[in-house]
Amino acid sequence: MVLTAVELLAAAGSGEVVVVDVGGATTDVHSVVEPDPEDAGLSREVVATLPVSRTVEGDLGMRWSAVSTVAEGLTAGLLPDTEELRAAATLRREHPGFLPADDRESHDDELLATAAVGVALRRHAGRRQVGYDGGARVVRRSGKDLRRVAVLVGSGGVLRAAAPGTALRVLASGTGVDVPGGWQLPQDPHLVVDVDYLMAPAGLLARRHPRAARALVRRLLAAGAAPPPSLGA
Repeated sequence: MVLTAVELLAAAGSGEVVVVDVGGATTDVHSVVEPDPEDAGLSREVVATLPVSRTVEGDLGMRWSAVSTVAEGLTAGLLPDTEELRAAATLRREHPGFLPADDRESHDDELLATAAVGVALRRHAGRRQVGYDGGARVVRRSGKDLRRVAVLVGSGGVLRAAAPGTALRVLASGTGVDVPGGWQLPQDPHLVVDVDYLMAPAGLLARRHPRAARALVRRLLAAGAAPPPSLGA
């Protein structure tokens, strides 16, 4: 359903597209990415990836998976290691209906979302590393190369309910040029938050009502027309 909508976004002239959907128990990443033209020069160990794909991370989420999200975010170097954050994650796992009541609790949700987005994108993208085999230089890569992605869409309740600046900041944290570790993340994408929950209905309408579906994805892109925030902001 959502993957169909991602294909519509790409077909609408957006170029390569990634959608990251942050839920309470899982974080899903959908992408439409053309094969890397440099694949011919890569190591023989590389297995060709499909242009259209989806990954589901069952240990990354805002509530039921909050504790493992913190653990993975710490391992990836995306979160501060504090007892307060660990306690916040435990609270959310034990009370999945929890809603933030103040700025501190909202900030904890932002940190969880940042970890979920960052780790999920890394797993979907994989990394690119240069090594040597018998004295010959080889490039080893896992996953998909998302560096040329033109549009990065964020979905899920935590992003829809957050202040616009917060949601865009979470998405921007999963991008960058020359990311340490060789991660093939989007370098400078246009950031869009699916505030009106348009991706799912667009996917549902795609087969029988393609014009309506295309109108929904165009509306989504127009809603995200403002330039993304600077990563240094």
